[in-house]
Amino acid sequence: MTEKNITFEDLPKAMTWMMDKLNELTSKVDNINNQSVQQPTDQWLNLKELCEYLPNHPAEQTVYGWTSCHQIPFHKRGKRIMFLKSEIDAWLHDGKIKSQKELEAEAAQFLKSKRNHIF
Repeated sequence: MTEKNITFEDLPKAMTWMMDKLNELTSKVDNINNQSVQQPTDQWLNLKELCEYLPNHPAEQTVYGWTSCHQIPFHKRGKRIMFLKSEIDAWLHDGKIKSQKELEAEAAQFLKSKRNHIF
């Protein structure tokens, strides 16, 4: 930073510049604080909320069946079962059924890798 002698006549201009820089700095700090506050926290769902959240809106008994067979991710404290929304989202995405084209491409890739391995 260079030193500059500020005269009395330059004082209003210097104050304006300093206030602009201070406002800019405040804005940047506020943006950083807002980003850290807006980090999404994982949401807990009870059985009823889960049934409402799932696309096919299954009955509560259906979800109880899934938990007893460990087909769906869940957490249990005593008699109460709870579900993490992020785990349910991952479970829904993992259940994607591949299209015929994807299956054929996968099979072709598998055969190609086996042929190259044998010869």
